[in-house]
Amino acid sequence: MKKRDVAAPDPVELTGFNRTLAEIEWLLLVLVLVYLVVPDEPVEQTLGIAAAIAVFAVFILGFRYLNLFTLPARWKLTIETWAMLTFTAFVVWHTGKVDSPLISLFLLVIVFSALTLGKLITLLEVGLIASFYLLAAYTIEGTELFAYSTFSRLMLVFAPVALVAYVTSLIASDMSFSRNFVQRLSETDDLTGLPNMRAFSAALARHKQAAALQARPFGLMMVDADNLKEVNDRYGHSVGNQVIRAVAEGIRRSIRTADLVARYGGDEFILLLPETTEQDAREAGERIRAMVANTLIDTREDAVTTTVSIGYATYPSMATDVDDLMVRADEALYASKHAGRNRVVAYSEISKR
Repeated sequence: MKKRDVAAPDPVELTGFNRTLAEIEWLLLVLVLVYLVVPDEPVEQTLGIAAAIAVFAVFILGFRYLNLFTLPARWKLTIETWAMLTFTAFVVWHTGKVDSPLISLFLLVIVFSALTLGKLITLLEVGLIASFYLLAAYTIEGTELFAYSTFSRLMLVFAPVALVAYVTSLIASDMSFSRNFVQRLSETDDLTGLPNMRAFSAALARHKQAAALQARPFGLMMVDADNLKEVNDRYGHSVGNQVIRAVAEGIRRSIRTADLVARYGGDEFILLLPETTEQDAREAGERIRAMVANTLIDTREDAVTTTVSIGYATYPSMATDVDDLMVRADEALYASKHAGRNRVVAYSEISKR
């Protein structure tokens, strides 16, 4: 399976990365301050570096204060890493350029970027650092820079930066791949291959927020197999599992790519239907009902068929709270069962009784 770049971090990860970056920024400031006060270290531009420290400290405080009440985001972390690069480049330039003992501070930015921001941003940053390094070398060596001995010596000094960026990016890619694989396992139902309720609840929370902001309707639908107990009693649980898988496949083949179906538990399924009115939800429910009813499940004895009962509720016409919407979709499902099964019932139908 092909490895991917670092996946987009979730809000929890971003919060952790945000705290880590803040500590790295202050660490960078402390290291430069320590260098300034270390005895016997000649610094020609002490005042200029002190001013740069002050400006960078103000940037950290100001940028983080202005974003105190906003959620962490990759673009904010990227801006801060670019600011760290600029500050580090200024300090390195005024403390010996390519001979500066602080040139290794670039590694702080590279390691953080590789682990959190992905290969592309890290590659851009390494390219900028390399350009800065060559420019700094040119101001010292002049055209002698292009001599083989000089150039190779400088590249050997710079090689650890590129190697750290490369190796850290590989590690980050492997970590991201493993994390995504484990996450898929934890959010997938083993029997049907559908998302489980953990994944569904997270998607529903995101969709609710978007729907509330944009005032767009959506539907929640509950689907339940009608005769699973009878199948289990007659043919055994292995055939019952085939029925559950057949219902899941029938639902999957009947819905749009934008819709999300998850196994709710047992032989019950739940669907999130974005941009869906009450009429749209009914049509989707009828497609599912007909698809499942026309599905034959082959056993060693004979072919088995099943039907489903379906209940649904739509936002905001039947409920404006997601918890209420789920309860009302479940009530509609119960009404569908009670009315004789193999039918689609909307909550609005039973609420009028």
